[in-house]
Amino acid sequence: MPQIHSPQLFPALERFVERTGLLSNAKGILAARLPRILGQGQTRADGLDMPPATIERQQELLALTLPEDALRDREVQVEIAVARRAVDEHAEQMRHPDNRRRFAMQVLHRLEGVATGNKDNQYFAGRLILVPEKNGQSWSWSMTPHYPVVAKIPADIEYVVSAYAASEKIVDKWTMPVDRFLDRLSLAWGIAKHFGDGENVLIADVARVFKIAVQDERFWSSPARRNFEDVPEAVFIINLINWRRNRDTAESRESFELVPATLNQAHGARSRAFFVPGNAEGTVVRPMIYIRRQSA
Repeated sequence: MPQIHSPQLFPALERFVERTGLLSNAKGILAARLPRILGQGQTRADGLDMPPATIERQQELLALTLPEDALRDREVQVEIAVARRAVDEHAEQMRHPDNRRRFAMQVLHRLEGVATGNKDNQYFAGRLILVPEKNGQSWSWSMTPHYPVVAKIPADIEYVVSAYAASEKIVDKWTMPVDRFLDRLSLAWGIAKHFGDGENVLIADVARVFKIAVQDERFWSSPARRNFEDVPEAVFIINLINWRRNRDTAESRESFELVPATLNQAHGARSRAFFVPGNAEGTVVRPMIYIRRQSA
């Protein structure tokens, strides 16, 4: 993955911070945001090991309330004004669908050795979908348009291209052998049924507790936060897709059936439907609602 150097974007602010010791004495939200404004730390995109993008640093600066003496500094004022213009221009540009389409296609053209394209009004690269968030202010690589693998990627082509490789590594790392998935799925289904209401078990509930079911023996031997491995949200759909495509290879006697959602179950703010891919690229989805465990 290419390393992107963080330029000295706000030299006047950096001089003020160094002169006043603001960073070393920072607390609360200032301590969290100031290093990122100065180009330290990492981008907000989960799973992407890169420094904050220029647009992220500018957005952070505008969202932060600086001390009054910093705001009285003429050079700092100029840097804030420049950042505000850049953020506003960026938002206005990405607001237009044609510009988002052009941005997405530029990203896809940068990817080598993988099938890419625009299908069903979705941008795909291999098994991943490129999804704009917040009117293109950020992007995600997702399994189907609904389940991000790497999200909150800044609208910077270098970052989105690098995030594709990071997403592929996450998918590869967390794809289980079908039999192991069925074993963990059985556990997650049992937990969801225990805490559920009635005989019907929602796929969404199974997906939610799957992050617990997939923990290794260290956690089950001593259930504690320190032994809990953070699991990406997309792990369930990653393995559900793999199982549906390779179920004939399973030796396990476990068997599950997905129940399609009705029209009412699939739509609305309170919908609990779970969306599975309806084609190889994942650009088309089918809403499912329940998962049933079948007798061997």
